[in-house]
Amino acid sequence: MKVRFICAITIFLSLIPIITGCTQTPPTEEGLALEGFIIEKEERILVTEGITSEKFIEIKDRTLQELDKDRISLIYLSYEDNNQDLKVGDKVKVWIDGGIDDSYPAQAKAKKIEVQNNKDFLTGL
Repeated sequence: MKVRFICAITIFLSLIPIITGCTQTPPTEEGLALEGFIIEKEERILVTEGITSEKFIEIKDRTLQELDKDRISLIYLSYEDNNQDLKVGDKVKVWIDGGIDDSYPAQAKAKKIEVQNNKDFLTGL
């Protein structure tokens, strides 16, 4: 009985470092960043996350409902620099200011937006 108790405690204590070691990478100095394609631009932009340029070309004209059905990750981003030359189809890297509201699509405020266009990709639009 005592041996079983000691074994159970030992197993439990050995699992604690494994469980606590599984954490996400902390954000960089500039904060949380993501990359994606601008799929819509109005007062704010709608960015797709985690897709290739080929997938963007395939989905660029779909509705929000169709994108939701296809499990495409989307985020609405508000940004203060409305004069920035952003357009639908731009591949961007975005740094988030603060947190992300959990909704679909998610919503956040952009601290910085950097356009990362590829000339070969733009000829396919």
